[in-house]
Amino acid sequence: MSDVVIRLPVRNGEEATLFGDFLNRFLHSCSAAAERWADNDAPYVMVHSDPQADLDLKVLTFQEKGAAQDFRTGWAAAASALNGVQAAV
Repeated sequence: MSDVVIRLPVRNGEEATLFGDFLNRFLHSCSAAAERWADNDAPYVMVHSDPQADLDLKVLTFQEKGAAQDFRTGWAAAASALNGVQAAV
């Protein structure tokens, strides 16, 4: 099994707050799957941050391809909704 790595640039401010909220909800929704992974040597997901000038590059490493795809799809929808609100202002 190979790692699935997602790299997401997250802007400081409202988008960073949304990302944290989304990550918490996602992890809570996956708690049963994460429990099943508890006996494995690798964690269900690892999250690292690489701060840069105007954004924070989030690097998420999943052990399960489906979980990575679910996260990417959910985050894309949340971020686009935020960008749509920002564009309307």
